[in-house]
Amino acid sequence: MLVWLSRCLPGFSIIALTAMLIFAFSDLLKSALWKSLFPPSEGTPWEGPWKGLGIAQSVFVVYNIFVHTQMFAFTLRLGWSFTNMIKQTRHAIQRRPSDVPIAPIDHRDSVDTDYSLWSSSDISVAKPVTVAQGKFRTPELVHAIILPNYCEDLHTLETTLRVLASHPRAKTQYEIYLAMEQKEENSIIKATQLVSTFGKYFLAIQPTFHPSGVQGEIAGKSSNVAFAARKIVEAHRLALRSESCNVMVTVMDADTHLSRDYFTEIRRLHYHNITEADHSIYCCPIIFDRNSNESPILVRCADLLWSFAGLSTMYPYTVIAIPTSVYSLPLSLAEKVGGWDSDPTAIGEDLHMLLKCYFETAGHLVSRVVYIPASQCNVSSDNGRGWRRNVDTCVARYCQALRHMWGALDSGFTARRTIGYLRFHQRCLFLRPRHFALLHLLWEAHFMPCHLTILMLFSVIYTLWTPAASLHPTLAWAFSFTNTLRTLSFVGMNISLILYERWHAICLNSRVQDMHEANISDTGFSHRVWYRPQHLFERLCFPISGTLYGAVPTIHAVFSHFWTDRLVYRVSKKPTFVLEELGL
Repeated sequence: MLVWLSRCLPGFSIIALTAMLIFAFSDLLKSALWKSLFPPSEGTPWEGPWKGLGIAQSVFVVYNIFVHTQMFAFTLRLGWSFTNMIKQTRHAIQRRPSDVPIAPIDHRDSVDTDYSLWSSSDISVAKPVTVAQGKFRTPELVHAIILPNYCEDLHTLETTLRVLASHPRAKTQYEIYLAMEQKEENSIIKATQLVSTFGKYFLAIQPTFHPSGVQGEIAGKSSNVAFAARKIVEAHRLALRSESCNVMVTVMDADTHLSRDYFTEIRRLHYHNITEADHSIYCCPIIFDRNSNESPILVRCADLLWSFAGLSTMYPYTVIAIPTSVYSLPLSLAEKVGGWDSDPTAIGEDLHMLLKCYFETAGHLVSRVVYIPASQCNVSSDNGRGWRRNVDTCVARYCQALRHMWGALDSGFTARRTIGYLRFHQRCLFLRPRHFALLHLLWEAHFMPCHLTILMLFSVIYTLWTPAASLHPTLAWAFSFTNTLRTLSFVGMNISLILYERWHAICLNSRVQDMHEANISDTGFSHRVWYRPQHLFERLCFPISGTLYGAVPTIHAVFSHFWTDRLVYRVSKKPTFVLEELGL
């Protein structure tokens, strides 16, 4: 019962908000039947501007102002994050060693392999999984990179691996784990082709095949990652037992392109904060700079807001940063907390793993920001042309948004773990300031979008239908003040978009240069020019897109949780890029 109640917390909050609005403003309260059942009170017991307001109306005023204030605070925090991100990203790129060239990739080079001898349970490669020795005084990190995929286009995976293979230290420090689904048709053939093509470019490359039908597990990214992580632990069992393991696990999406600077920055942060390295997790922002110019404006704005949500937690001196799609953590930490979960509550695998590490370390987890973004693709579609393709892309983006918002199950997970600390630990985790900060971020992610939308729609409709003279002075002031906050938030978001243009140019120019040196020209490059109509319209359309792909799927997800916690995982279609000239 506790599990069901906790997982439905966001849904119950919407019901409570709706009930508050009914109690505060519905004409039902003025009916004779209602007055006979519940005699009216004398109003609130306090005086001053609150005199004459009912309790429900007073609560509405306070909560409405609170939610709008948080919306405005989000834009301030986002602007601060962008200002710092621009500076730190430049510094991180400038720290790149100038004497280490990028390895050019020959796309046609491959090795014949007899995949008929392979087993779907575990496929080993010729290269042993060993810890690389570098030229530095400190031992080099081995990066175990998990690439979860299910029914992904082969070209998407090949391009992602080509980008990783172009990194100078890929052959000595990168272990690639292709986290695949056993039930996918031709998965072994796909894995064979990838291993034969890219085997010589990495320290090791190994496919893992998550078996289908495991009780208590769901098909999707979380279960694929969990299965692959168990293989990584087995490969490094001796080092883990001797406490000499120097492996960093990185989880990324199948279409993610990571710069070599991402791994260099992790090494720097790891050794610069070595005393906290065993309980640190590394997060980076995501940037949609591959096919955004070809995407419908609503999809483009939705992905911008999704990127902004994670980036807004990466401001200077942040208490805790939230990973989005891409993150890294030491293998020793992953093994200590029991690896990745693969039950239905872990569908938001990135945030869920952060929460799991947070609670298993008794709140001592340190989240560090890597100021090198992960390049991502917008959802695409190959059905039809023109408006039909745009409609199909918008529908596909809604399915992706529903999967993202299904991660509201993590609020229930956090509630259960917090109650566990209240019951069984003498020193209450709940009373720590950083725990309140974590709860606030979860509220902002899983509660605020739908609450804000409901309150905004109600405020606009109620003030239009109600004469200003009949409004209580405090209500009139609250409506006016929240309207001002909405205006300021709109201005703040537009300022953030201006800062985003600058940061986007820095990141894209660096990636274009890297791809040119690596002879990879089919990754897609979406340059932004602020005065183009498609980019100017984003400044007007983001509130609409935020509602369609934020509030609506959140409401859809949290009310679905009343009867199920399982979601059929659907893979989003990624674009295929043609060879193009790089504009340097």
